Amino acid sequence: MSAAVARHTGCTGAIQRVFTEQGRIVGMTVTDRIFNVHQRRTITLRDKECLIPGCHVPASWCEIHHVTEHSRGRPTSTDNGVPLCWWHHRSLEFSGWEIRMHDGLPEIRGPAWWDPLHHWRTPRLSLPDFAFT
Repeated sequence: MSAAVARHTGCTGAIQRVFTEQGRIVGMTVTDRIFNVHQRRTITLRDKECLIPGCHVPASWCEIHHVTEHSRGRPTSTDNGVPLCWWHHRSLEFSGWEIRMHDGLPEIRGPAWWDPLHHWRTPRLSLPDFAFT
């Protein structure tokens, strides 16, 4: 397994520690690294679609990405999560897009081909509100 696949698997929360003793399971860690249904709903209502400009995948179809990785000590909270479609979530590391949170709202900075000045911007919803009802 490549390091990139391992990082992405960890990001999606698919890894849990299972403790065994003499061949039987004696415990399993449960962490709050997965966004729960209420957090997902809140992030979906806030952002509406994949955070990358021009991508119109509805947020309800997206994966929720930790803006600052859980492994770096950041919590799984609505102030640290954004919706990214399957493609953008997997390509974020090498695509040139950057995401940060500012006062609880996401900001995005695009690669040089998209924004030569490399400014941080608040994403704009590109679909009308009726598309999400």
